[in-house]
Amino acid sequence: MRNREINQTIENYKPHKGFYDLSEKPETLTKTEYAKLLNIQNFLAEQNKNIEYLRKFEPIQYKKDKELSVEYQGIVREYWGNTIYK
Repeated sequence: MRNREINQTIENYKPHKGFYDLSEKPETLTKTEYAKLLNIQNFLAEQNKNIEYLRKFEPIQYKKDKELSVEYQGIVREYWGNTIYK
């Protein structure tokens, strides 16, 4: 990711309904890592809109999305800890 993309991703971030609010970047996370995590959340939120279709007609993609979601949640818990539950 280039600086422009990173800054745009961070500036345009809006929390998604049903997802963690990652509006505040932890100090221990670089801007690049933070932007990548926001992009993952954006991707998962988009995929979630079509979850029934994916489950029925794209089971391989559905499985990949579930695996990505587990990885994403682990990273979020690592860097945000219990603050994500407020």
